[in-house]
Parts: sequence; structure tokens; C-alpha cells
Amino acid sequence: MTPVSRTEAHRVFADLYRKTRTPEHQQLIDEAILKSNDVFIRIDLIRKVDEDYENKNKPKKEDNRDRGLPEREQPRREVISRPATPDPKPKRSSDLVTIESAKQKQNPAKKRTIEQRQGGGLLAGLFGGGGGNASNSIGKFGKDTGTIDIGLFGRNPTISNNVEKLFRGMKEDVLIPTIQALRVSEQQGWRIWTPLVYNIINNFNKFFNAFASLDALILDKISADIFLERSLKMQMFYVRFLQRNDANDIILSNLPDIVKMDEKLTPKLSKIMEGVNYALNLENTKPRLSEAITAFYIVAKKRMFTWPEIVSDLRVPAIQEHKFQAAREIQKEVEITVAKISDDINTRSFKKEELQNLRSRYFSIDDKGKISFDFLNMVVDDFMAHHMPESAKSQTVKNSYKSQPHRLVYLLLRDLQTVYINLIEGYVRLGDKNQNQELLIIQPGLFRNEIDQLNSLVRTIDNFNKKFPSFQYSFQQYGIDYNSGNAANDQIAGTIVLALQEASEFFGSFAGKLNIIVENHLMAKATEAKGKVNDKIVSTKDKVIEEVKIAQRFIPHFDKSVVAKERINGTKVEDVFIEFTKYLYNYAVIFKDPATTSKLTAHRKIEQELIKLNKEYERLTYSTFNKGSEGTNSESFENKNTSDPIDLSDTEGES
Repeated sequence: MTPVSRTEAHRVFADLYRKTRTPEHQQLIDEAILKSNDVFIRIDLIRKVDEDYENKNKPKKEDNRDRGLPEREQPRREVISRPATPDPKPKRSSDLVTIESAKQKQNPAKKRTIEQRQGGGLLAGLFGGGGGNASNSIGKFGKDTGTIDIGLFGRNPTISNNVEKLFRGMKEDVLIPTIQALRVSEQQGWRIWTPLVYNIINNFNKFFNAFASLDALILDKISADIFLERSLKMQMFYVRFLQRNDANDIILSNLPDIVKMDEKLTPKLSKIMEGVNYALNLENTKPRLSEAITAFYIVAKKRMFTWPEIVSDLRVPAIQEHKFQAAREIQKEVEITVAKISDDINTRSFKKEELQNLRSRYFSIDDKGKISFDFLNMVVDDFMAHHMPESAKSQTVKNSYKSQPHRLVYLLLRDLQTVYINLIEGYVRLGDKNQNQELLIIQPGLFRNEIDQLNSLVRTIDNFNKKFPSFQYSFQQYGIDYNSGNAANDQIAGTIVLALQEASEFFGSFAGKLNIIVENHLMAKATEAKGKVNDKIVSTKDKVIEEVKIAQRFIPHFDKSVVAKERINGTKVEDVFIEFTKYLYNYAVIFKDPATTSKLTAHRKIEQELIKLNKEYERLTYSTFNKGSEGTNSESFENKNTSDPIDLSDTEGES
């Protein structure tokens, strides 16, 4: 009969497979069905083997026997009229007649006495009574666990139907979404779990898939030997799962998280957890999965086994706790991610240290987060003393300059022109009053754009102040107009606000360019202090700066003093560059350059990012990132009122 449905095919397969055959014949069947997992193909393979075997071993028919009858009627005729010599059948060991069995047949009383000494006879031994031999143990195990059917006289122990139910306890609407969820956990779980959690769930994933795939083998009722061979991975994953007492809790606590991250799986969460719980409780069923596996070993090997013996023989390594056990492509993703996180930590640590250096080197910040601009008193006093008429040197005039942004910015720009620009524009007289020489520090033209922009700003703001000499404008109003943009409605205010914004951005960008020169110089000094400086770096001590890029090099003639008429007279070149950069950064903050202001508060965001990155690094690697590469801790700078105006009449404000 040719089966028309898969269900019917499985029944036909089972009937064909269970036919009584010689050991040699059965071995051919077992080998044949390994060629395919498809039940229809297996049926054809079994029929082909049976046909070939019967043809090979069929006795020759007599010419005058049943001549003319159809072949399909032969068996019926054989039953009605058996030939004088029946076909030989292989004898089982119990059918063989030995000297001892012959004596026992002749003396039944003696046989009963022997059985009593052995503990109640053959049946008692097989089904759990008496003397503790192998048959006794197998019988007791089969009875206690319900995994083995002993059979008549214990001669042919087979796997019980209870075991089949264990492997076929999940329906497709549970099985499929559970497999899908576990596959997602394998692919994405490493992104949110520690190695231990991932490895436990991934081991469970592999066990679950291996366990589910055995359904077809159980349905096909293959031999115990083949089952053990095909289920070896399942056994090993299950042993590894049982080694962790916390596996159940970890799976139940973490697996739903990955399901909820997938919008396609989220509606199936209840079915997924039903499948997960079924597999998690395979040691709480009757029979247990460990007992079922043990039963297969007993039936296949025809001797008693225990679960601890099986576990010992399998020698399964424990689940890794500190390193991801995953497919190579997953491990590669982990390695790439760890490398990127390491780069991000180093980058942010360097940036944090750079910002801390900038804050500590160029700003005076108290423990409450306030920036002090006391240095402005000296700058204003010095400029007015050298460049303003006597009538304009009163304290009232000074205060008006410090409290009005359009007046103060002009004074500061002019101060830069007269005091510092010569340092970067051409030859500078260095040495002392009695012995000095003109030397180049910066290649002429390197700061041409900044010098041109400075001159342009001076002209623009000077023209505005001359055009509107009575214009009154405070830092408070500038702050309001800057943040709201309302100055566009006032032609006069709008003009000066645009000029002040341009000046603030100029101060910030100019300071950033000079800071690179200062940073390069300080790095070179630090390297020299460690005794690691090379000839190339040493040569920069008197080599003109021709480009602005990040690289260790000294400021030329940094230890020589400036000879000038301005206040920097007698100051070393190194200190002049640091002071020049300091003033530019502070001016940028005073006039609200957003890029510079953000540098003063960016460390807080970077610190939060570093905390997250370090936690992620520790999760992925189970180790702490090298503290030495994280930079120094920066002080807390509270930028409490970044939008509040700065009143410079008190020479102190809040950033």
C-alpha cells in the first residue's frame, strides 16, 4: 500500500520497521534508512532492502508446485499445505538446546529448586525481584521510570511509548516561535547580555533545536543505537544545561527581553514561554529526559547504565562564564564591537583630558563653577594708559567700557593688535635690553586670515562706535538679544549684535589654533622630561613654525624673553603664547561663542558617555578597561546660567 499522507506514512514506516528479521537483515535496514530523513523515501528503501534480501535467500521452487497460481496467493497456500521441510528460521539464544536445558527438562523439580535459590525464578529476576543482577536492575529501572518495556521473559527490552510522548509534547504553534526566539537570542543576545547569560541561553538554544529535531527519529521508531548516534549533541547540550543550577532562572529572567525587542515575536511571547518552560522542565516529568536517554543506552548496549555514568563518559566541558561561546561570525562581531568601544573610550578620555587642560590652563574657575575675569582690569587699565587721552582715564569711563559689549570688544581687539599680533606676524625682538636679536617664531602668512579678520573687526566696530557715540547697550541686553534673536527688529542693535557674534567666533577659532601650538609645545616638554625626546623634536627649538597641526614640537626660542614697549616686555615667549591663547578663550566666553562655551561643559557629557562605554566594555569582556588610558579626573564646572548676561562692571560673572 502506498501511503497518501505523512501521518499514514509514519504508521506504514513503523509497521515495516518492526517486522521480524534476522540480525543481518535488520542491520541492512538500519543502514538503509540513514540515507534519508524523508519518511516516504525511507519506506521505499526498506521495501527495496526486503525485496533484495528475500530474492537473495528465496529457496528454489519445484516445477510442479502451484504452477500457474499468482505469486500473491503463495503464502495462503503455504499455510494450508506446508511443505514437508519448513523454511529454516534463525534461532534465538533461548531456542538453542544445551546440555543444561535438556537436564532441566528431564528434572523439572531440580529446575524449580535452582530458580528459588536465585531469588524467585526468571520472571522475578527480570521484573525486579531477587538477586541484583543486570536483568534485575534493568527491570527495576524500566518499572520505576516507565522508559523500558521488558517484554516476555525479559528477552527483548524496548523503549516505552512514554519516551515517545516526552519528545512529542510540543505542538507546531509552540515549537516554531520558540525556535525563532532562540535563534534571535543567538544572533542578538550578545548585544545586551553578559557572556554567562548569553552562553547559558545559547546552550539552551542548541539543546532545544537538537531535542526538537529528534521528533522524527522517535516517530520513525529507529533503533536505540541510531538514536544515540543522532542525539549525541542533544545529550551534551543537556548535560551542560543541567550543570548550572541557575540556568532556569537566567533563561526565564532574560529571554523575554530579547523577544520584546522584536516586534514580530512580541505577540507570540506566551507561546514562546510555553515552549521554553516545557524544555526547562524535562527533569520534572515522568519519565525525566535523563531517564529516557539512559533507557536508550540500556536498550542499545543490553546492559545497565546510570545517568552519572553517562555524564562521566560524555565529558562535557562547563559553560564559559567570561567569554562568549558563539558562532565564529558572532565572535567576530563581538571583537569588532570591543575594538570600537576601546577606541571610543580612548578618544573620549583624551578629549576629556584635553578639555580639563584647557579649563585649568586658560580659565580661573572657583569651586562653585564661576569664571573670574579679574584679568580684564589689568588689560583695560593698560590699554587706556597707553592709548587713551587723559580725559578718558577716569574710573567712570573704565566702567562704561567694561559694562558695554560694543565698547569693550573694540578695546580688546585693539589690545590684541598692539600687544600680541607682532608675535605671529613677523620678526620678534628676543633677548634682553642690552643684548637681543630679531628672530622669527611663526612663518609670515601662517595667520594671515586671522590678522585680516582682526583688522576688519576693528574697523567695523570702530565705525559703529563713531557713528553712534551715544548708543547705550548692556551685556544684559546683549544676552537677551543673542538668545532671542529680537535684535533683528532694531536696526542699530541688530548691526552690533552681528558684529559681536562675529567677534566671539573669531576669538574662539583663533584660540583653538593657537592652543594646538601650545599643546604641541607642552607635549614636547613632557617627552623631554621623561628622557624620550629625539633629534627631530629637539631641532624644533629654533625651527620656525610653518604649519599648525598636532605633533610634538617646541615653540621656537620658547625660553627667550620678549623685548617690547608693551606689557609683555621681559616675558618668555612660551608664557606669552599661553597668555595670548588664554585671553582669546576668555573673550570668546564673554561674548558667548557657543563652541567655546560648550568646551567648558562638554566634560560632563563625556563623563557620562565614559561610564556607559566602560560598563559596556566590562559586560563584553568581563574585565575593566585600562584606567591609565582614561585620562585625569576633571573638576566639576557648573555652568549654571549660560544664558544669563555677564555684568563686567564687577569683573566677575557666571559662565
